[in-house]
Amino acid sequence: MKKIVIAFLLITTTLVFGQDRNAAKLIEIPESYANRVGEPFMVQKDSMYVFRTSDVYLVNKKSFLAIKNVYQSTIDQNKMTKDLIEKYTETLRKNMDLERRLEINFTQTDSLDQIVYEKTQKTLQNTQKALDYTVKSLESATQSLELVEKTAKRERRKTVFEKVLFGIAGLGVGVLVGITL
Repeated sequence: MKKIVIAFLLITTTLVFGQDRNAAKLIEIPESYANRVGEPFMVQKDSMYVFRTSDVYLVNKKSFLAIKNVYQSTIDQNKMTKDLIEKYTETLRKNMDLERRLEINFTQTDSLDQIVYEKTQKTLQNTQKALDYTVKSLESATQSLELVEKTAKRERRKTVFEKVLFGIAGLGVGVLVGITL
C-alpha cells in the first residue's frame, strides 16, 4: 500500500507541477481553412495548434505585410484595369455610334451625289442633242450658202454675158444705124 500511495503522490505531483497554468489552450485549425479567403490566423507564442489542412505555410510578420501589400496592389490594379476597360468600352461605343452616323451621312451624301449625277447626265444628253441639232443646222446653212454662192456666180456670169450681148447688140445696132444713116 505504501507503493500505491507513493505512486499516487508521484502521479499527482507530476500532473500538478507538469502543467503550466499560463499555457494557451489547444487550437485546432480545421480542414476548411484551406479554402478560406481573408487574412490568416495569427499564431501566438507558446500556443499549441493542431492542423487538419494538408499544407500550412508559416510566414513572419514582415513577409506577411509584404505579401499583403502585393495582394492589395494587385486588387488596386484590377480595379484600375476594370476602370480602364470600362472607359475603353465607353469610348469604343461612342466611336461606333459616330461611325454609324458618319455612314448615314455618307449614304445621304451619296444619294444626293447620285441625284446630281443623274441630273447632270440628263443635262449633258440635252446639251448633246442641242449640239447635234446645231451641227445639222450649220451643215444645212453651209449647203445653202454653197448653193447661194453658186447661184450668185451663175448670176454674175449671166449678167456679164448679158452685158456683153447688150454691148454687141448695141454695137450691131450702132453699126446698122451708122450704115443706114
